[in-house]
Amino acid sequence: MKRSSARLNPRITRRDFLNGSALGFGAALLTRAAPGSAQEMAGVGDPLLGNDWYGYGGVGDFRLSHGNTPEVVNSAHYLRDGGFPAGQEEIDADEQFDLVIVGAGIAGLGAALEFSKRRKPGQSCLILDNHPIFGGEAKENEFDVNGERLIGPQGANGFFIPAAVDDPEEASGDPRYYAELNIPREYRLQEWPADRKPLSFSPDNYEYLVRGLQDHSSVGHFFTTADSTEGQWAVDMWQRELANTPLPDATRKTLLQWYRTGATRQFASDADAMRTLDQLTYKEFLESKLGMGPEAAGYADLFLASAAGLGSDAISAYAAYKSPMPGLMDTPPPDLRRNSFPGGNSGFARHFLKRLIPDSITGGENFEDITLGRVNFGALDRSGQPVRMRLNATAISVTHEGNPATADTVRVVISRNRQLHAVRAKAVVMATGGWINKYVVRDLPAAYREAYQQFQHAPFLVANVALTNWRFLEKLGITAAIWNKSEDDFGYTCNIRNPMQVGDYRPPLDPDRPTILSFYTPFYYPGLPVEAQVRIGRAELLSTPYADYEQEILGQMSKLFGSAGFKPSTDVAGIILNRWGHAYSVPFPGFYGGASGNAPRDVIRRHYGRIAFGHSELDGLQHYGPAADEGRRAFNQLANAI
Repeated sequence: MKRSSARLNPRITRRDFLNGSALGFGAALLTRAAPGSAQEMAGVGDPLLGNDWYGYGGVGDFRLSHGNTPEVVNSAHYLRDGGFPAGQEEIDADEQFDLVIVGAGIAGLGAALEFSKRRKPGQSCLILDNHPIFGGEAKENEFDVNGERLIGPQGANGFFIPAAVDDPEEASGDPRYYAELNIPREYRLQEWPADRKPLSFSPDNYEYLVRGLQDHSSVGHFFTTADSTEGQWAVDMWQRELANTPLPDATRKTLLQWYRTGATRQFASDADAMRTLDQLTYKEFLESKLGMGPEAAGYADLFLASAAGLGSDAISAYAAYKSPMPGLMDTPPPDLRRNSFPGGNSGFARHFLKRLIPDSITGGENFEDITLGRVNFGALDRSGQPVRMRLNATAISVTHEGNPATADTVRVVISRNRQLHAVRAKAVVMATGGWINKYVVRDLPAAYREAYQQFQHAPFLVANVALTNWRFLEKLGITAAIWNKSEDDFGYTCNIRNPMQVGDYRPPLDPDRPTILSFYTPFYYPGLPVEAQVRIGRAELLSTPYADYEQEILGQMSKLFGSAGFKPSTDVAGIILNRWGHAYSVPFPGFYGGASGNAPRDVIRRHYGRIAFGHSELDGLQHYGPAADEGRRAFNQLANAI
């Protein structure tokens, strides 16, 4: 792949890079320990990644944990390849808990919340996470640009405010947790001055990709053609019915047909829709059922790959129906808007944690303190409190002590700080993904292993670029960009948000002042089998050094925005890469059971012995409410065992 010659100002990145990652992570991880050392015994093994991989992490509590850390990647591959530390079976358990939850993402936090409500006096819970901070993919990045605090999401972000419920205990998904955690239903955004060039902003990093909702943002589509070296911008092309694009008439006709098509059939029930649509891809539905040309599926890929990991040639039509996509659902109502907390769905993770461990986030119980407060790491793992959280703690072995059908306890071996230790629990919730569960749970029944083998996990990269100004976007009259990706391009889309204003956190909405430009970047390769697409994407994600991605991003920005005055040396203050090797469980045709109704996820949702599985990928379209529900279900399956 061709690399751009543009480089980030080294004065900015070198200082922050050394503060944030290279010295903190690299030296310990990326050298081979002497035989018999604690590092080797703890399962670190030979390094997979070089010390040029991780890069700048920003400032604040999340600076050491952006995306998958090198330690997490290295340890996971070590376990996958059978590198279990010798002698770990003989390690005595030195702590006893009623419940251990492996994974501090939203699913694990949902399991812990249910435990906290149902626990008997004296019962205890330990949450383990292999990252330096909680949240799973619902984490945040923080920059300091010219004294301006800027917060952006590392991954999961964006939500609709759900319907209010009278009794959260009778609800599920978003409505349940929104009410239970007492999250506000009204938010404040910055007003765009009426005397400036008219601009509209998405409040998250998805709305500008959604049919209908896209009209709320000033979106520019960038087209490169054979007879143009600089490309051509088409601003608000859907409102102009593609008349301002260089697309051929036949392509315009297909795209407009797709964009305007509402629900083409009604289903008696959601189960009926699932059985019918989970037998074909969304691309097959558009082309074989509706007779649309391939351009429709190609444009649909922009949203689907960002929301579900791969494009329309791989995604079940039922997943597209739930998204919702044209041809399967009507256009959203014009007043519907998405929302995003400053750090994306880290706002939900923070609310869960504050409820579980009140001292975990500084400040009070109000929305402002929970959303913006610093994490009190010292409060997470205090002896004697009902719920404890242990970070940088990798579970490398989970197994019943005896026959799973009759065992009274489960033994969990943990690698932490280059040392191994074990804890004993009456029950364990595995709130981590299937790609690692099948290696960590040692007595996993064959049916579960076979079910997990059917899951496919797509990688994803979120690149947050801190800008000193965004005058080049204002000049173009856009706040979001979409381009027809060519071989040498980076990504497909990017945008700036209208940032939520919370208390004293009031980031500006001014082209002359700093903001964050976010690239939500999937890896998809239409036409290849699902297995090949995720394998190729993950190989690229793991093999590309930080500096190469930095050059690609700056080169892409120069290509898109150079004609409008963009200059990397003065306009960019820093770039954080958030790499997620298994970001999405791809909901391929059959994921939900297809015509037979027999889905691999149904096997995983059954507990065995004292171990249950609850993680976001089981829902197919990963989101905070259903993820927490999966954790809650898993705990309830084990509640009587503790």
